[in-house]
Amino acid sequence: MSLNRFSFILIVFCFGSWFVFSWIIIKAYISELFLGMIVPLVIGLLTVTKIQSIFTSDPGELTSFMMKSFIGKLVIYGVYMMGIVAFSPFNERPFFISFMGYFITLHVLEAFFIRSVFIRFSSSG
Repeated sequence: MSLNRFSFILIVFCFGSWFVFSWIIIKAYISELFLGMIVPLVIGLLTVTKIQSIFTSDPGELTSFMMKSFIGKLVIYGVYMMGIVAFSPFNERPFFISFMGYFITLHVLEAFFIRSVFIRFSSSG
C-alpha cells in the first residue's frame, strides 16, 4: 500500500469514527473525543512518512530514527496530556479513553504499514 493511500485511510478512519462517536452516539463530548484523536493521528502520519523516507534512502538509519521517535513521542504525548489535564475545562475521562483508543489503534495500523514497506522493498531489491 502506498503512503498516500495509507494516510488517506487513516484520516478517513479517524475523522469518520470521531464523527460517529461524537456527533451520533455521544454528543456531550465532541471536543474531548477530537482532542484525543488529533494528536495521535498527526504524529502517526508524520512518523510513517519519515519512516518510509528513511527506509527508501538509508535503511541503516531507521533504528536510530525509531529510537529518537519513541523518546520524542513520549515527551510530546506526556506534555500534551499534562496540558489537557491542567488547562482544560472539560471532562478528562472521555479524552483519555479517546486518546488511548486512537493511540493503540493507530500504532497497530502503523506497524502493519511499516511491515508492508519492509516486505515491499525487500522483495523488490
